[in-house]
Amino acid sequence: MNIKDLIMNSYNTLFQLTLAVLSIFIISGCCVTKPDLDASEGNLKFGPEFSYRSSSYWGKDAKEDEVKRVGGIGMGGFGHWIFCPDYPHLGFYSGLFYFQNGAKYDYESTGTLKNKLHYLTIPFTPTYEVYQGIRVEGGLDLSFLLAAKGKYQYMDQTEIQNIKEDLSKAQIGFNIGASYTHATTGLIGFLRYNGGLTKLPSNDADYIARNGAISFGLRYIVNHHLITSKSTKPKKAPRYRR
Repeated sequence: MNIKDLIMNSYNTLFQLTLAVLSIFIISGCCVTKPDLDASEGNLKFGPEFSYRSSSYWGKDAKEDEVKRVGGIGMGGFGHWIFCPDYPHLGFYSGLFYFQNGAKYDYESTGTLKNKLHYLTIPFTPTYEVYQGIRVEGGLDLSFLLAAKGKYQYMDQTEIQNIKEDLSKAQIGFNIGASYTHATTGLIGFLRYNGGLTKLPSNDADYIARNGAISFGLRYIVNHHLITSKSTKPKKAPRYRR
């Protein structure tokens, strides 16, 4: 790697980190200035999330190699904050998740190579309710590579290799999606795309490929009954002075 490439890579990494930090401060600004949040009133919702993911790589070299999609899963716990009573449509979604990414290379004469990448991911995602229960979302992801395996198959031979050392250990990415909350059950269905901004290979400066995955799944609001019972509880009659 020459000096020019080193400077450009450092600049891109610094830009991505700066963008992530600025987004966190901008998103959290409302909650900092509005300390009267109350989870029992529905400002905080949390629970498990499960998804199916169809992933591949995107980028110039990934397109030339005609990489194909592979299936995977995602799971973890989410938290969704509604900012303030003054801004009921705005929210912030985050959590801690295990995601599977990867891709498949088909070599007509020498077999196939299937990569499976395992990540621990933290999203920082603003949300906006466009209609009753329907929300759109988009933000940034911070992901850490837990493990990476390459499975090579040719005829009746199979070889599995550890490829973690060949990949970037951390990456900044983006996410965009939509969700629908069923008010009665507390179930949330969602569709989302996650894309990587950090280049995958750590030892090949010339190969351009990044993660990309489409996922759909369900979330469940654990404190749903607490929220609904609080909102439907009859209010006390006002007391007047005589």
